[in-house]
Amino acid sequence: MSFLADLSAADVQLGGKACSLAMLAEHGLATPPGFAITDALFRTLCPTVPSFARLDHASLAALDSLRALLMQAAWPAGFRHDLHARLRAIGAATYAVRSSFASEDLAGQLAPGVYESRRDVPLLDLEQAIRQVLCSALAPGAVAYAMAHGQPPAKAPVAVLVHAFLTGPAEGSAAFSSGHMAAPLVAPRRGQLPVEAEAALGNCLVALATTRGPIEVEWVFADSRVVFLQARPFKAPPAPVPWMGFDDLAGTTAARASWRWDVAHNPLPLSPAQSGLVELVDDRCATGIRQRVLGGYLFYAHDQGASPPPIAAEAASELFASVRAEVEARLTRLGPMPELEDALALFVSAYEPIFGVLQPALRKAHTMLRAFLEDHAPAALPLLSALRAGVASMASERRKRAARILSAGRAEDLARADHLAHARADYLALFGDEAPVWDVCAATYADEPNAFLPDFDRRASELASPDWQGASAQVEAMLPPHLHQQWHHLLEVARTAVSLGEADDWLYARTQAAVRRALLGVGKRLRDAGRLREVEDIFYLPLALVRALDAEAATDLVALAAAGRQAWSRARGLPPPLPDALDGKAVRGTGTGGRAIGRVALHRPGSYTATPDRVLVARTLLPTELPLISAIAIISETGGALDHIAAQARERGIPAVVGACGASSVLADGDLVLVDGDAGLVVRIL
Repeated sequence: MSFLADLSAADVQLGGKACSLAMLAEHGLATPPGFAITDALFRTLCPTVPSFARLDHASLAALDSLRALLMQAAWPAGFRHDLHARLRAIGAATYAVRSSFASEDLAGQLAPGVYESRRDVPLLDLEQAIRQVLCSALAPGAVAYAMAHGQPPAKAPVAVLVHAFLTGPAEGSAAFSSGHMAAPLVAPRRGQLPVEAEAALGNCLVALATTRGPIEVEWVFADSRVVFLQARPFKAPPAPVPWMGFDDLAGTTAARASWRWDVAHNPLPLSPAQSGLVELVDDRCATGIRQRVLGGYLFYAHDQGASPPPIAAEAASELFASVRAEVEARLTRLGPMPELEDALALFVSAYEPIFGVLQPALRKAHTMLRAFLEDHAPAALPLLSALRAGVASMASERRKRAARILSAGRAEDLARADHLAHARADYLALFGDEAPVWDVCAATYADEPNAFLPDFDRRASELASPDWQGASAQVEAMLPPHLHQQWHHLLEVARTAVSLGEADDWLYARTQAAVRRALLGVGKRLRDAGRLREVEDIFYLPLALVRALDAEAATDLVALAAAGRQAWSRARGLPPPLPDALDGKAVRGTGTGGRAIGRVALHRPGSYTATPDRVLVARTLLPTELPLISAIAIISETGGALDHIAAQARERGIPAVVGACGASSVLADGDLVLVDGDAGLVVRIL
């Protein structure tokens, strides 16, 4: 039985990557020396791979057992001798060990990132890397991906490509499709190709596409030449739907490029009223950020020339206390139905200190903590998330009060209704001014408590936070004694910043709620006067017009509000472009740990039907929403490893994948998906 093979483009049993490397060499292109480990090795180490009708807890356990077997099984006789003879013949310093499976590198089934590849592997670690690559054929995400394409798990060949690892000043990918592209697209991941080398790479792609069809390659610039590492079919992206939002922005193309969609916090189009608030604070407040509403969506650009004087991170608590005291005093004077101009004055007065002074100070606190660890204890960097956990904050208070609602709602005694009413009143007393989206048109929890206070997840109160004190002790053990005091100071400042980072959103929500109440008061007067059909139509009138209504007495407000609603509705159907999801089946992001299988429930802001047995898929989730959500897993198109969604998912023990661009476009209500929070992968099963 042959476990090793020379690379041959005609030998389909070597799998996609190995065959593609051989094909590139046959075209006279530079490739690294290498060989293939055939499917025979996988079948010897793992002779039986069961078929699964579906992925469930039993099949996941079976896959875990098979991977453990692969990692421990003895190599077949003669394999190690032949392997090391091949490696000696290549004589490289380190190697690349890459999957070359049946279920990848095919048109419509590229499996990008689904299977393992190991780079820069030293000789001593190479055997272990081979086992890890073989195991990736049986990883939950890989099996789900294969099943989604109608294939059994670990379909032959499960081969491994081994070649000399090459590095150089630049590496990346490139693609060309003669029917869709005017010129090859060269996309460096690191570094930049010399002009002559990029031109040569483009010429090679055009020549390959002539005989092979649309093609994508991976390359590295080493030894002053482009070396090809892989080729695969290329599916050119469909023509993008025109988005005309930048037509609202004057200036050059370069100036437009500086504007970014605030998709992490405001993924939905803004109402005309909220757009007016954006325009108001952009004109009145210095925050270091310029804001514009383009195509109905909020965009921002950095403008350090408009930043207020900074404060020390240690001064953040004092500033917040001062702003909070001022806001609460003015809210008391405004009363339950404030005049619009008074509410706007409060909103503007709080906006600049919160977003222009406080938030930069909080970011500085986190930066100082990370910089200290990078300088003095880099091995402790993975502890950052735990070090920031368990902070008493508005987020923990939300969870505590939400848990009381859950407990009261499940009580069986005769006083259940009274307990539930008291628990809800307790929640609304502190958080009633919050809403599911950052738009003044969105009803607050106090406005519609039944819609926004569903059955909560009991795990929110039952799960303990990570041991931040233990994590701090680990860091302290890595530091010399003279740095201990500085460490405890920086940690305290950073943990305070975590708490204030939740509190500033809460305070902002209170000022915006005052504007909402004022606008509803104006809307009621206009409706009673017959000038609006509904009170809520006030949110679809331009804010500047509402503020100057006495001078605009002849304006047809009914028609204008209808036009505002129509424009807002059209914008919802044409958002700014997001990156495409991976090949229509798999979506990759950043995982928070854990795995779950379930059916998709697409998140609709403002609608909070409990989904305890569903996987919640959202464009984004606000920190105020997360305690109100019950789901077995969460997928969000936005967010990072340290953002609200990931942090709260970890604390609640809910598997999640964040930064999963395109998820809400690829996945639909009712789809069965695997959420692999360990690998950061989401795969549609059916």
